[in-house]
Amino acid sequence: MAINIYFWILTLSALGYLLVILLVTVGWYRTKSDELLENIPGLKVSVVVAVRNEEKNIEHLLKDIARQDYSKEDMEIILVNDNSEDKTVEVIERFMAEWPRMDIKLFHSGKEGKKAALLQGIENAKGELIVTTDGDCRMEPLWLGRMVAFYKKDDCKLIIGPVVYQNEKSINQKFFSLDFMSLVAAGAGSVGIGLPFMGNGANLAFEREAWLTISSGTGGKQFVSGDDVFLIQGMVKYFGAPSVRFLKDPSTIVTTNPPENFREFLSQRIRWASKAKGYRMLWPVLVSSIVFLFNVFVVSIFLATIFKPWFFLIFCLFVLLKMMTDFPLLKNFTSFAGKRKLLSMLFPFEFIYPFYIVVAAFTALFFRFEWKGRSGLR
Repeated sequence: MAINIYFWILTLSALGYLLVILLVTVGWYRTKSDELLENIPGLKVSVVVAVRNEEKNIEHLLKDIARQDYSKEDMEIILVNDNSEDKTVEVIERFMAEWPRMDIKLFHSGKEGKKAALLQGIENAKGELIVTTDGDCRMEPLWLGRMVAFYKKDDCKLIIGPVVYQNEKSINQKFFSLDFMSLVAAGAGSVGIGLPFMGNGANLAFEREAWLTISSGTGGKQFVSGDDVFLIQGMVKYFGAPSVRFLKDPSTIVTTNPPENFREFLSQRIRWASKAKGYRMLWPVLVSSIVFLFNVFVVSIFLATIFKPWFFLIFCLFVLLKMMTDFPLLKNFTSFAGKRKLLSMLFPFEFIYPFYIVVAAFTALFFRFEWKGRSGLR
């Protein structure tokens, strides 16, 4: 009797997962491509970056921003140093001296944490459109102009841009990259069905006036992570789902390096999972709950093989079911991102995925974590 109930719950969780992924896949395919947008100058843009210990990367980012095909008179760069312990500030100051015509402002955060640094940067920004990215990111010259053109064309309040990993050297990093693309694709697909809830602060653009309207009521302030997600959900709550759009244009892809190893990868995913405790909207709560429960049951089937070896066959069947469910979305997104070769990692990826999801989720719920040299975070 207990086994029958267990399999009924397992089947229902699998159907729930199938439905969620089907919906976001439909959303991704429904999202129109915006590759032919023309550069529209004349709108003041503030690129805001919170940086901590990025001496190896920040110069590359600044050069990419300086090379943007957008009027320098209409652009400012706001950098906020989040208590860096390396030579990040020295690199920035040297760049500012070498590029005197660029409007670059450097602030030093009086508080600790990325959220406080971003807040300080946005408060000091003068642009009508705020664009955020990270200190270890790279982008193509059309990135900023296309963001502005999409904002002008679509009359939205917030734009979610695509982010992918680059320079994957090891098998582990290829796994990390495919996993990251599944998250970005799911976020984009959710926008496509009118249920936006997830994006990455490495490539976001939003109207400053809209941010001022909702900033005091944006949730998740107690979490070290989630400034991007809670901003998106705040925009949806106040202005409605149509105010948030995804820019489906390969020239606006922002790239960043993957985690170096599994420890760094898990730490990052635990940090991201920790913000789920702050979700208040039905769709993100539903999605995170269904994905978590389905993977818990898949892991439990594997553990049951200790007592009944034939459960391994059931485990393999559910993993294959998950792979077939995930394949259409990942196939199209990897093509969009120019990373189709990574799709060959999907089969082994699906066998590992349930275990790391369960570990990351449980750790985020009950333990604190470390990030960029800071411990005891939640």
